Amino acid sequence: MTATLALTFAEAESCWVTWQWTDRPGPEAAQLAPDVLVTVPTFFAQTLPDASVGESVAEAMERAKRGPLNNPADTALIAGQLADGLIPWPVVMELVDRAQRDGQRPRLRILPSPSLAQVPWPMLLVRLTADGSKRVMLAEIADVYLGVPGGVAQQARPTAVGDAVVMAVDPRVPGYAADSVLGSVLGRPKADDILAQLLERHAGHIAPPVGSYPELVRRTDLDRSWLRDALRDAARFLFVGHVSAAGVELATGESSALHLGCVDAQGVHAPLTAHDIMTDDDWRFPSRVALMGCGSGTDLRYPEPLGLTMAAVLAGAQLVTSAAWTLPTDAALEGEPLRRLILAVDEAHASPDPVAALNAWQVERAAAWADSGQPADSPLVWAAVHTHLV
Repeated sequence: MTATLALTFAEAESCWVTWQWTDRPGPEAAQLAPDVLVTVPTFFAQTLPDASVGESVAEAMERAKRGPLNNPADTALIAGQLADGLIPWPVVMELVDRAQRDGQRPRLRILPSPSLAQVPWPMLLVRLTADGSKRVMLAEIADVYLGVPGGVAQQARPTAVGDAVVMAVDPRVPGYAADSVLGSVLGRPKADDILAQLLERHAGHIAPPVGSYPELVRRTDLDRSWLRDALRDAARFLFVGHVSAAGVELATGESSALHLGCVDAQGVHAPLTAHDIMTDDDWRFPSRVALMGCGSGTDLRYPEPLGLTMAAVLAGAQLVTSAAWTLPTDAALEGEPLRRLILAVDEAHASPDPVAALNAWQVERAAAWADSGQPADSPLVWAAVHTHLV
């Protein structure tokens, strides 16, 4: 069995971190620097493409493109500083030692505190030497994933079981034109789009049944009733589209929502909220779920860690890959990085070990980014996703 080290962060007036191997008794603990709870959230508020009050989505994206995650040298500097501030030296040494002893990489399960929920943990550059002269990505010495709070896992419904790969890819949102705020995420459908690989990979198993890529995207018939029925016989679920994440000033993310083709009795668009899923026992999610939408994985930012990701877990999902911040579209960055992310997540979810597969892809993207700094390899895209595993 692969060894797992659980790393848990807790905050009050300061931030503490505890770590414990799941096959050994007795946790260890350390107190982080006093300013971590201020500097880390402030840095991400200034760096990520999440729009602040009074800022448009386009303005937020341009700000992010001028920040440290748009320059390889600055990215490496920040990744090292975050690692030094958040990952105690003994944790790194224990992971390295365990890998050498067991002959395989251990797993690292992280449960961050709200202030640290947007940290892109796999990309952190941890020290292999005391002076920091040699560093590697955390994902190179461990398979990194986020844990699920025990209270959420204990209340989960049975997992849906079936063969279908349910896909809601860039569904048309009622009342919104293609170029509006809730318009197309992927642009005009073309038969030769690289996302047509989804059909090749899952031929005969896709719901809804389609024969070409243009038939898969910008559909008007994908509402909550269709999705609820489709998921009951599913093995996997892939959503690509608009997500509205709840504001961090709230105690919970229950108002976070997926935008499908749903309308209310008056014909007005009605997004599917996390609360809707959590309070309706008819929802059953398959084991593996990918929610590729802006801020779809912000659950742990709230004192009550509930949002779309945890709603999926409560409905039966065992593994959920989602985004910690706003995902730039391919119109914002050259090289189709969003499409490449979607394909990488889909391929990882088809593998025996999605966590290891996605971590390996992120390591590859980080190496490409360090080498050439091309927009197609921007960490603003590949570092945004993390996987929660029950």
